[in-house]
Amino acid sequence: MGYSKKNMKKNSKTKEKSINCSKVTSFEKYMLCKYLIDLIDSIVIQRPAFLDFYKKLINTLNLDLKLCPKFDNKHLIDYKTEVKFKKNLVAILTKHIKSLSVKKNFIAKKIIIISNLYNLNEFETQYFLYYALKEVNSLFWDLEDLYKDEYSPFQTFGIKVLKLKSWNTLQTRKKMIEKGIFIKRGLSEDKIYLNNFIMNIIFDNNVKTGTHIKNILLGKNQKSELKWKDFEYLNKNRDITLNILTSAIKNKSKGINILLYGAVGTGKTQFAKLVANKAKCDMYSVSSETMDKEATRQDRLYDLVSKQNILSKVENSCILFDEAEDVMNRGFTDFGNASKAYLNTLIEETPVPVLWTTNNIYDVDPAFLRRMTYTIEFERLSDDIRLNIWKRALRKNKLKIDNKTLIELNKSYNISPSLIANAVNTTKLINGTKDDFEIFIENLARVVTKKKNVKKKKEFEMKEYNENLINTDLDIKNLTSKIKSCAKLNFSLCLYGEPGTGKSLYARYLANELGLDVILKRASDLMSKYVGETEQNIAEAFAEAKAKKAMLIFDEADSFLQNRNNAIRNWEIAQVNEMLTWMESHEYPFVCTTNLLDTLDEASLRRFTFKIKFDFMTKKQVNKAFEYFFGIKNANVNIKGLTAGDFATVKKKADFLCIEELPELCKMLEDEVKVKKSKELQNNIGF
Repeated sequence: MGYSKKNMKKNSKTKEKSINCSKVTSFEKYMLCKYLIDLIDSIVIQRPAFLDFYKKLINTLNLDLKLCPKFDNKHLIDYKTEVKFKKNLVAILTKHIKSLSVKKNFIAKKIIIISNLYNLNEFETQYFLYYALKEVNSLFWDLEDLYKDEYSPFQTFGIKVLKLKSWNTLQTRKKMIEKGIFIKRGLSEDKIYLNNFIMNIIFDNNVKTGTHIKNILLGKNQKSELKWKDFEYLNKNRDITLNILTSAIKNKSKGINILLYGAVGTGKTQFAKLVANKAKCDMYSVSSETMDKEATRQDRLYDLVSKQNILSKVENSCILFDEAEDVMNRGFTDFGNASKAYLNTLIEETPVPVLWTTNNIYDVDPAFLRRMTYTIEFERLSDDIRLNIWKRALRKNKLKIDNKTLIELNKSYNISPSLIANAVNTTKLINGTKDDFEIFIENLARVVTKKKNVKKKKEFEMKEYNENLINTDLDIKNLTSKIKSCAKLNFSLCLYGEPGTGKSLYARYLANELGLDVILKRASDLMSKYVGETEQNIAEAFAEAKAKKAMLIFDEADSFLQNRNNAIRNWEIAQVNEMLTWMESHEYPFVCTTNLLDTLDEASLRRFTFKIKFDFMTKKQVNKAFEYFFGIKNANVNIKGLTAGDFATVKKKADFLCIEELPELCKMLEDEVKVKKSKELQNNIGF
C-alpha cells in the first residue's frame, strides 16, 4: 500500500530525520536542487507553505543565510520582486549543485536495477526516481505541494522537469501502472503510489544486489511436494495441461491461462507447481501478503501485473495465482469495479502462462471462464493417494508413525497435502509422538475448515437388518435383489416417511449388499450461514462420493431441497439448483431421506429413480417386533404408530429399568406414540 503524505510525516522516523542535513545524501540534495530549478516557474512563493519549505531547504542544503534571498510571506510582494527572488534562488541552487560530489548512492543503484527488470524507458525511469525520492525525503512532498494547480503534480513534473508534452505524461503514467510500478488507490486519477514490494526494496538498506531485488519482486521459485504419479487419476487432463504449458513456453505464446478448480484439499496448488516443475519452468506465485499483512484484491492484481511484466523478458517462466476467488468473484478493474476491458487485458494478453486455482466457480464472472485456455475440475483425493502422501511426508522428515495409526488418521482426517506436511514438520520440530502428530493434524484442520469437529465419525457398523420389521409401499426385498443383479450404480432413492421407520438403515443395508462404502451427510454438515458455501458443500459431498465410488446419503434432505416456489431468498433457490445439477450427472447411488415429502421441490422428486414410502408397522410386524426385541411370542398387541426405532428405544430403557413384563412394555411403547405429531395417527391405542 502506498503511503499518504500525512501518514508518511506522522509515522516514518526515517523521513523525519531526512530533513537533518547530516542524514540527507549528496544525491538527494543534487536532485532536490535540480527539481526546484526546473519547477521554480510553477511555484507561488507567496503561499504560506513556502516559507516553511524555504527554511527546511536552507537547513537541508547547509546554505549560507547571508547569501540567500530574503523572504517574508507576511507582506505581499510585487511581480518584479518575485522574479528577482526566484532568479537569485536559482543562482544559489545552481552554484550549490556544482559543489556537490554526487555519486550513485544505494537508492540510485536500486532504481537502475528495478528499471532494467521492468524494461523502463528514460522518462519512466526518471518518474520512478522522483517517486522513490518522495518516499525517502519529505521535502520532495513539500515541493510538490507548491505547484500551481494548472496540471496534476504528475503532469507538472513531466512538463517542467522532463520537458514532455501533457499527453506524453499521461501516456507514461498509464504505462507505468500497466507495468505494475505504480498503483492507484481509490477513484482519484491523481493519486498514484509505488507498489508495495518496491517500497520494501527502497527502504530496506540490507537489499543491495540485483538478485535480492529480483527475489523480492518475484518471490521463490515454487516446488511441488507431490509426484507425477499422484495425479494419475486425472488421466488425460494431466498430460494435456503439461503439453499446453510446455508448448506455450516454447512458442512464447500470449494469453495462456489454465484454471484448476475443486474442493479444498484436492491438490490443485501442488498440481500447478508439479506441472511447472515437470515442464522445467520456473513458477512464481502472486503474493497473498504485502507489507507484513494480508494483501487486498488490488494488491494481488497489481502484483500479478508486476510479475507479468518482469517475466515477459524471462524465458521458461509462468505464474501461479492461488486462491483466485479473492479477485475473480468481484469483477476485474484497476480501481475496484467490474471492467471487461481490464479483464481482457489481464487474461488475454498475459505474456507468460498463468495457472489459476479456486475452490469454487459458482460466483465467477462468466467472462473469466470463457477466456480460460483449459480447465480441470479436481475431485476428492482417494484414500490410497492421500495415504501415499502421508507416508512420503513422514519418510522425508524421518518421522516414525506405525502403519495402523497412519491408516486410521487417513480415514479420520480428509485434509490437504500441505496440512499433512505442516503437521509432520511441527511434530518433528518438538520431537513429538504420534499423539502430538494427531493434535497438530486436528488443530490445522479445524482452522482451515472453520469447524469445531473435523475428525470424521467412524464408519457405520452394520447391525442385523430385519426386513420383516419395515413397512414400505414397495417390495424392497425384491428391489434390492433387482438392483444387485442389474449391476448398475447410477440410481437414486428418495426414502420418505416417519422418523424411525428404517429409511437410513435400509440405505446402509443396500450399500452393504452392493459392496459400497457409505458417505452420510446430515443437514448440519451441509448448511452454512455464508452465501454460496452450502452449494459448495453439496458439490464437495458429491465429489467425495464419486472419488470413493461410495453411496452418498443425504439425511434430512428437506432442509436443502425445499420447493423453490416457496423460496424467499436467492440462495434458497441456488442450493436446490445445485442439488438438481449433481443429481442428473452423478454416477453412483444417491439416497435422500426425509420426513417431509410434501415440502420437497417437484423437480427434485422427478429426478429420483425410486420413491419409497416408509410407514408405521402393521399389527403383524408389531408382534414380530415383540419377539425380535424382547423374546415375547404371540404378544397379540395392536398399537398403531409404532416403528422399529420405537422398539429399539424402549428396549434400551427396559434394559436399564429391568422391565420384562408385556403390560409395562406396552405402556412404554404407548408413551412413545403419544409424543408423535404425525397426522396419520388417530390416537386409537389398544391391545
